[in-house]
Amino acid sequence: MSQQTSLSGVIERFRLGWRLLRDPLVPGWTKLIPLGAVAYILLPADIIPDIFLGLGQLDDLGVLLLGLRAFVAVCPRAVVLRHQAAMHAVDGVAREAS
Repeated sequence: MSQQTSLSGVIERFRLGWRLLRDPLVPGWTKLIPLGAVAYILLPADIIPDIFLGLGQLDDLGVLLLGLRAFVAVCPRAVVLRHQAAMHAVDGVAREAS
């Protein structure tokens, strides 16, 4: 997957992460990575406290995106490619990503 920084790229990354979380071929220990990122957001201890509007939420978003990127990176490559192909398929026919 190419480095996408647009909103659609972020949404696609979340979709891929969600699909990988539900896949039984992905080892359980790797699924702890995005769950740890969500736990960081929910816990009261932060690198930048949420009372600093904007910056506090930005570090939460950064941890979430970094956790998602790390999760996809450690998932089995064949499983990631299979899910990416399925996400880009139209009517059961794979299309080439631009």
